[in-house]
Amino acid sequence: MIQQIDKVLQARLEAGALKNRGIQLVEGPGGIVIVKDGINRYEGLDGIPDPEVKAIIRQAVADWEKGAR
Repeated sequence: MIQQIDKVLQARLEAGALKNRGIQLVEGPGGIVIVKDGINRYEGLDGIPDPEVKAIIRQAVADWEKGAR
């Protein structure tokens, strides 16, 4: 699931200003979401300090949920 959402996220990133930030979603131990933002790593969405990054990830999740139905 996380890989699928990351694919949606990568497509969104290609068209925007965050394209070169190296933002990526990966699965961590126990199935937690790890958000990579360049050299920074955050556990889960709540750990991300940048509201713009949070917003684009939330948009990717919403797009994925629409496609999963």
